[in-house]
Amino acid sequence: MAAHSAGNPAQASRAPVEVQKVALGDPVNRSRDIAYETDLYCLTLAVYFEGGSTDESEEGQRHIAQVVAERAKANRKIWGGNKICDVVFYKRGKVCQFSFACLAIEKRTARGGKAWAYSMQIARDELEGRSGLEDRLLRYYMNAALTPPKNACRFRKEFVPVVQAGRHEFFREATRAERRALEKAEHEECKKYEASLKKKKQARNTKIAKSARKDAKLAKKTAPAKANNAVTAARKSAVAAAKQAGPAAQKKAAPRAVAKR
Repeated sequence: MAAHSAGNPAQASRAPVEVQKVALGDPVNRSRDIAYETDLYCLTLAVYFEGGSTDESEEGQRHIAQVVAERAKANRKIWGGNKICDVVFYKRGKVCQFSFACLAIEKRTARGGKAWAYSMQIARDELEGRSGLEDRLLRYYMNAALTPPKNACRFRKEFVPVVQAGRHEFFREATRAERRALEKAEHEECKKYEASLKKKKQARNTKIAKSARKDAKLAKKTAPAKANNAVTAARKSAVAAAKQAGPAAQKKAAPRAVAKR
């Protein structure tokens, strides 16, 4: 640059600038249905973690996919609305609609493999209407073996069982008449829950009784000492009062203190 500045500006030459074209990425595929792919992924997550990863049967996985889809179709706020992903990850307070959604991200991230691919195919069949299942408005399911008696009892009293598929039992909502009948019926899970409450109550009462016996025993041991302390305190109080009242009162107070012994 210094050599060009010293010479005649008119004779200065410039090297041609090579313009490099910016390489574009992959061309945009406008045929992709991003909304469908998103729904497919979220539904696959639900099928995989609610059933596929635990070796649930094909029928059980298909019914799980159906429940998720039915909740989205119902478009209820209590279930997350009308989008598959919103339903799958709906959370109220600290409770997730589907338990896996409350796990840490690393624990609810699929690693691929045959089980994932299998769950994805089941999710795809559900979204595209190829599940082969009857439309029975199944919107609830429960794995009785893993459900606490309290929750299982609530299920029995609120929902109508429709089908057992694999490890899960699937339910539909009850009519008013059916709900009354369910509430009056005796359910094994409710008996277990009542028995557990009774056992806890007995354990609590036993603990209270044991504590009461311990306190009574301690009180019995300390009673004589407390009585002696009370007599001594009374004597001191009488003497102090007599001193304040004068010599005549002291003579009267002393016999009374002796009489209380």
